Amino acid sequence: MRVVRAIARGYRSAVVRGRWVVLVAWVGLVAAVLLLVPVGDLAGSRGGFNDLLPEDSPAVQAAQRSLAEFGVPVTSGTAVVLHDPAGLDPLTRAHAVVRALAVLQEARAREAAGGAVPPNQLVGAVPVPLVAADTSVTYLFASPGSSLGGTTNAAQAYADHFTATDLPGVQTAVTGFVPAQRAQADVLRAHLSTFELASLALVVVLVALIFRSPVASLVVLGVAAGALLVYFPLLTRLATELGFAVPAELQPVLAALLIGVVTDYCVLFFHAFREGLSQGRGVHESVRRTMAADAPVVAVAGVTVAVGTLALLVSPFRLFAALGPALAFTVLVGAVAALVLAPALMAVLGHRLFRLRGKVPVTRPLEAADAAPPREGEADRGSGGWLGRALVGVLTHRAGAVVAVVLVTGALLAAAAPLRHATLSMSFTAGLPASDPVAQGAALLDRAGLAGLSAPTEVLVEGPGVTAQRDALARLQAGLATQRGVVRVIGPADLPVSDDRLGLVLARSGDAARFVVVLDSDPLAATAIADVRALRAQLPALVAASGLQGATPSVTGQTRIASEVADLTVRSLLVTLVVAFALQLLVLAVYLRSLVTPLVVLAASLVSMGSALGLTVLVFQDWMGQPGLTFYAPFATAVLLLALGADYSVFAIGGIWEEARRHPLRRAIAVAVPRSAGAITAAGVILASTFALVGVIPLVTFRQIAFTMAAGLLVDTLLVRPLLMPAALSLLGRWAGWPGGRTALTERGRLVAAP
Repeated sequence: MRVVRAIARGYRSAVVRGRWVVLVAWVGLVAAVLLLVPVGDLAGSRGGFNDLLPEDSPAVQAAQRSLAEFGVPVTSGTAVVLHDPAGLDPLTRAHAVVRALAVLQEARAREAAGGAVPPNQLVGAVPVPLVAADTSVTYLFASPGSSLGGTTNAAQAYADHFTATDLPGVQTAVTGFVPAQRAQADVLRAHLSTFELASLALVVVLVALIFRSPVASLVVLGVAAGALLVYFPLLTRLATELGFAVPAELQPVLAALLIGVVTDYCVLFFHAFREGLSQGRGVHESVRRTMAADAPVVAVAGVTVAVGTLALLVSPFRLFAALGPALAFTVLVGAVAALVLAPALMAVLGHRLFRLRGKVPVTRPLEAADAAPPREGEADRGSGGWLGRALVGVLTHRAGAVVAVVLVTGALLAAAAPLRHATLSMSFTAGLPASDPVAQGAALLDRAGLAGLSAPTEVLVEGPGVTAQRDALARLQAGLATQRGVVRVIGPADLPVSDDRLGLVLARSGDAARFVVVLDSDPLAATAIADVRALRAQLPALVAASGLQGATPSVTGQTRIASEVADLTVRSLLVTLVVAFALQLLVLAVYLRSLVTPLVVLAASLVSMGSALGLTVLVFQDWMGQPGLTFYAPFATAVLLLALGADYSVFAIGGIWEEARRHPLRRAIAVAVPRSAGAITAAGVILASTFALVGVIPLVTFRQIAFTMAAGLLVDTLLVRPLLMPAALSLLGRWAGWPGGRTALTERGRLVAAP
């Protein structure tokens, strides 16, 4: 313990006395990082969404066997749509068929020349037979190893052929699972800088309003900028060294978290620093006292959030597992920047941090500030406003505490109720702006009754010599077409030539055949997932009825993958939350020397998190009619909200525990809560506003994340911390400190202070 205290004193002394050295050293660190550590592209290290399931997944294994047999994956998910509101004439339809045949012939010629088809090339094009008078669809196959961008570019070149032909009145669009991912990445890149600048501008405005000082807001901006400049280069280098992929899709969440964490910690420091100045203390003494009181709290809070987010490492999804170290690193960088730069800048600027001219007015004489806190029953005029003191007075009364716990808990549980019918979606097309060309192409498919063509389901049939059973395969194709939600089946009967030398639907080995099943709904949403589950259940009977001999059927494709991802996401989220709960419980129990209070804190955070997710389901799924929550949105937000809820609890309960050394717990709550309420509320509102700005990115996923995070943080800031927690602690009384005995107790009217 003496070593820890010595280190803390050395830290305070180094930052205050060596304030200029600290600032120059950080500038040197920024310069060294920018010069020596190359800024990588997070998009280059993305985990990808075709790679979510473990290798032993039935859907993944079926896809691998299909790829081995056919060489061309159905999961490329790319289509070109031709649409004419007046109706497509026969010549245009014939043109589409001829163009598809030309692609097949080009691929066949490359194969005959003995050269492998390079990535990002089309090796197949299958025109869907006439199903709508005004729409023609051609399904495109890309060569193995093709990237999202390469596949999309090849598809666009295919579509440009029709544009160049100048077909009067014909609209051309590229759509599907692959171009939708590319389009989302393009939208993200286009709006990321706007989001970051808007977040920094919001921080400047809010901090200036809170402290009525432009200097305070500029200091926070400087600390945030100093953190950002070293953060992204180090993050990409860390990802490279440790071998984890940083999801580029979640870069705005990481930026919002870093900016919000830095701002929150600076606000807490500035609030305590201004309080010290207003009591007549000197600048350096106020900085030292602020650091002595709040630096341990900030450090513990940062560790608590980092440990909670590291629980994502238990997730079987590479995307989520990579997010754990990234989030933890984000919080730690923000905490270190705030712990080092904010106190140094406070020591340099002094009163000018809050007033450009003169000093902060002394509102409480130094003698009164250092005097013992008022006895029970006396008003603590210096702690918060009269409304805050009155509210805490109600919450520390047993009847008021019971009412508050019942009402707040009931409201949170009611808000969480929509979670019972929540669905998960992997639809990238549905998340695009309506004006996006890929989304417009998907809308054309939907109107044509071919929505599922953007990511079809594959039925794989394997068996010795199965391709020779052409009549039975045709009967199976007809049977598949009768299933619920199926609008079209592409199979051997749809081959545009007499044979299938490229092996698109009939394997050249003769031992496998496949069918491309097109659904009538968004293929990665809940309805399609239910339809594919029903198809899987009926498949053995369909194979038997077709007369196929010695054939084993299986189902793969994006809808099947989405089905497994949805199930695994729910199970993985539960495991992750249990691990996060346990890790944070350990940190809080050590810090508070109590087991009961951390359990109550984390239980409240869980309920708060559930209410935020329930409200998100209500708004986006029920009111706005979206197919469901994007599968990774609730995963990331649930873990973050649980961790940040514990973070704010450290701020709030730390002050209560300090007062509880001298007072019974209810009196400690009455003194500490109004005193810290302003800073904690301001920090929570700023962080919620920062995450809300993620919604400026016009993608449904980010708007879901923005809403969930903002709602959860506001619920935590405005309901859980100021109302539920004080009321719950008041009801717990002496048991709140069990088993550590950290809080003061009242035994038969006698005050017993904890050691």
